[in-house]
Amino acid sequence: MVKIMNIKKIITTLITCFISVYVYSNTIEMNSSVNKTSVALNETLQLTVSIKGDSKNLPYFSAPTLKDFNTYGSSQSKSMSIVNGQITNTLSYIYTLSPKREGECEIPSFKLDYNGQTYETDPIKITVSQAKTVSSVPVQQTQIPQQKQSSQVYNFDTSKAVFVESKVDKKTAYINEKIIYTFSFYTSVNLLSNPSYQPPSFIGFFTGNTTQNNYRIQINGRDYVVTEVATELYPQQEGNIKIDKSMIAVSIEDFSKNYDDFFASFFRRSKTVELVTDEINIKVLKVPQNISMVGNFKMIATVDKKDKKENEPFDLKITISGDGNIKTIQEPELVLSDNLKQYETSEKIIKQGDKETGKEFTTLIMPLSAGEGEIKILSKKYFDMQTKQIKSLPAKDIKVNVSEDLFAKKSSDTATDNAVRNKDIYDYKENNQIQPNIDLSFLVKAYNFIKKPVLWIILGGLLLLYILVRLFLKYIEYINKDQQKLNNKKAYKKSKKYFQKAKKTKNASEFYGYMYKGLMEYFASVLGQSAEGLTAYKIRKDLEQRSVNPDLIKQIENIIDECSIVLYSQNTGNNENNLKDFYNKTFDTLKQLDI
Repeated sequence: MVKIMNIKKIITTLITCFISVYVYSNTIEMNSSVNKTSVALNETLQLTVSIKGDSKNLPYFSAPTLKDFNTYGSSQSKSMSIVNGQITNTLSYIYTLSPKREGECEIPSFKLDYNGQTYETDPIKITVSQAKTVSSVPVQQTQIPQQKQSSQVYNFDTSKAVFVESKVDKKTAYINEKIIYTFSFYTSVNLLSNPSYQPPSFIGFFTGNTTQNNYRIQINGRDYVVTEVATELYPQQEGNIKIDKSMIAVSIEDFSKNYDDFFASFFRRSKTVELVTDEINIKVLKVPQNISMVGNFKMIATVDKKDKKENEPFDLKITISGDGNIKTIQEPELVLSDNLKQYETSEKIIKQGDKETGKEFTTLIMPLSAGEGEIKILSKKYFDMQTKQIKSLPAKDIKVNVSEDLFAKKSSDTATDNAVRNKDIYDYKENNQIQPNIDLSFLVKAYNFIKKPVLWIILGGLLLLYILVRLFLKYIEYINKDQQKLNNKKAYKKSKKYFQKAKKTKNASEFYGYMYKGLMEYFASVLGQSAEGLTAYKIRKDLEQRSVNPDLIKQIENIIDECSIVLYSQNTGNNENNLKDFYNKTFDTLKQLDI
């Protein structure tokens, strides 16, 4: 009775676990965050919307239009973590925002419908203050060579000795199109202090890199040293945007003719001059179809080699490069054949010197089974600034040949033939089992002895014989079942050395390596195959043919996948308790396997 109660408790616990796993596998988490909640009108902030869950195909999220903010570019990042043996994927959508007005602004709540449920983020309040003056940029002090100085310098016009100008490379541009704003400072005299450059506030623009350049030029027979400060600007809103005045304050030598030339040659007098540029108006046009990628781009996709083996991961590298706003480049969407699995993607910006020339996306791909694998890279639209047309990066199709280990295949075929032969023998014995030969002719004679005790003795004996036969058949079934359990124990002996090493080590990489080898040895022995070349895909197919519970198969596949993920992604963030929990979970799952 106690044993029956214990069995009921175990079954109830397992059912609860299965339900919990099923519910969790169809549940995601969604939240949004910003890197700061206070921002100036000419500054930007970063909004991150994260979708987290154990699903390998997380839902796609498309951010709505924000009325209080301009959206400058977007990007995605993918990550994977393992906590207490549970694999969690996170897909983050990152947006760069610039406020449209001062005061209290709000990033609204975002909603997402997935598997019949609605997920919602909390709204975020942002305080937008007045536009800040951009920090002054020190301009290099440059001295005019001594040989250029003479008594004629004393009588020059100060307004022509130093002057400034500002310009842009274009006065009409599209949203997110790069504009170069250049401030130029001209001087033909020695400076008595470093000038301080105060650039415009650049309201309505996202600012990029700032560079400085120095050179010499002659204007109307006078030599000037020119200092240029160039700033990259990316307009963020449609309409006419004004670039404010730039200002520079400089202290220069001032030799007035009111002073005796003899003493002027010994004493240096200074004069402070404030120079201001004109305002510049920029006409900003809206990009057709609100396409975020702006520029002229090309795409290259490569894999290291076309011939792969089962369970041998490889990198797919996609490089999008060209001229334009590199930050707006987004990762192309991938479609894989059934025998390939996509893991995490990393991205980096490609530079040539200080110039950004493109983005590189690297995706880890895992071959699951032999055959031809196909990777489809879908087309990506962008707005070409040169032709003013919407163009597309052409879709690409990469094929890889996934080969199977011939030795492992031969071992697998032999094991399958033996299994079929054993099944035929078993079916024959079952269908031709010898039943007890009971002679019932004595009933005729028993009729004459119906009132005699001998009749009841014979009937009792027959009943006892029937019971014994039933018990014997049950015993044979029990012996056969125990024999299979014994086979599983033998399988455990082969993999025991790896499991024991895993239990002793505290290093996550070594732990998952030993666990993976132990699991492969265990299932190779149970399924009658070779451990070399055995994959999670083959194990799943073999267990499905043996009518093993689908939920149990999924648990086994998740355990093997978890080992593979840690090994190939070099994720060693698990602590000692997590390793222990994974070890216990693995053996609890194996105990349920009864084939």
